[in-house]
Amino acid sequence: MSNSCMKLFYHLFIISLIIFLISILSCNQKGHPTMENILIVTGGHDFEPSFFNIFDSFTDVKYDTISQPRFNRMITSDLTHHYSALVFYDMWQEINNDQKQAYLRMLDKGQGMVFLHHSLVSYQDWDAFIEIVGGKYIEAEYYDDPNVKGSTYKEDITLDIEVVDKNHPVTKDVSDFTIYDEGYQYIEMLPNIHRLLSTSHPDCTPTVGWVNKYKNSRIVYLLLGHGQDAHENPQYRKLIHNAIKWVENNEL
Repeated sequence: MSNSCMKLFYHLFIISLIIFLISILSCNQKGHPTMENILIVTGGHDFEPSFFNIFDSFTDVKYDTISQPRFNRMITSDLTHHYSALVFYDMWQEINNDQKQAYLRMLDKGQGMVFLHHSLVSYQDWDAFIEIVGGKYIEAEYYDDPNVKGSTYKEDITLDIEVVDKNHPVTKDVSDFTIYDEGYQYIEMLPNIHRLLSTSHPDCTPTVGWVNKYKNSRIVYLLLGHGQDAHENPQYRKLIHNAIKWVENNEL
């Protein structure tokens, strides 16, 4: 083979290789959504291992986990900035002043947060927490006033869930559904929350899902999610997935 033919062959090979690599990159970009890195916070309340199966089912989300009190020690070192969203499934009470200030700094920076189920019981003595989440499960034992009516819960009930706002990104592609779960009653909710989900069950507060805005951060709270039956519910999983995407992206 002549030198000119060899050079031509070489050039054609290089061009073909470049075209192949470009096509591979293009397919990856189209076929595989961007992986988001979230942090799941637990601690203070037992839960079934099926909870993590929710996040294993998401093809575009990867996650780390941390338990309390390690998370509250972590935030004082500003180590949460590389997580696109924080998902809380904890029920924790101890938080010092430095940790409170670190928590508020995260919200100043626009850190998206999703609160699930019993996380509503956290920080009974921190007045700002209800402003962050938009609601509170009241543990009467933390109050000196005997007239304070505590919240209550009812396990193993079937809840018919109505999607109140069908146009919100958190409820995208979510239709009315039934879930076997735990209900909360007599919880406190701020008047300015935006309601997403409701139920008419007598043992559960009517509003079971809402969004809130605190400082520069988007907040989602979903009352649902006690056990395996709820964790495996496809509509509940879709709500959590949508919530993660919404809180992490202020452009939506």
